[in-house]
Amino acid sequence: MLKINAEKDNIRALVPKYILEIIAKDVEHFQISKYKLCNLILLKFSLRFRSNHCQEMSFEEKEYLQFTLHKENTGFYIEIRKGINGMNESEMIREIFSSYAVLPSFLREVNLFREKIAFLMSSHKEYRVLKFHTIDGIVEGRIEKIDRNKKENYLQILVNGKIYYVSQIEIIS
Repeated sequence: MLKINAEKDNIRALVPKYILEIIAKDVEHFQISKYKLCNLILLKFSLRFRSNHCQEMSFEEKEYLQFTLHKENTGFYIEIRKGINGMNESEMIREIFSSYAVLPSFLREVNLFREKIAFLMSSHKEYRVLKFHTIDGIVEGRIEKIDRNKKENYLQILVNGKIYYVSQIEIIS
């Protein structure tokens, strides 16, 4: 079931509970709102949703995913809906979000924050001094290393001997 209210652009679809668990985990780790994450997923994964991963999760208990569409995404969403053949809107939302949820955390992160990661990687190669806003405040330094945290499976950088998660930093300059 999918409902879109023209005034609020709310999206509501029944999805496997696993997807909601992954979204909740990433909201906490990325330190962004569910609203922002769901809109990013819709934008970044809308071209990959013909995967049928949802059929593979047919045993999974289902719950409703509900979020508000960013106003600037409304036109994009309408175009996606026009392009679906043989699939209702609810199935489309399930497939888009399941194509996100089946990826390991670092690949979800790479897809969502591709531009930021590309900038960090080029800065690392060029040995550029950057200024970051982190959970510890403002940090200035060179990226010593970019890798995947083996325990949490998210991307991290090493700056001035300290590790920061890529998704939790903001590049100032």
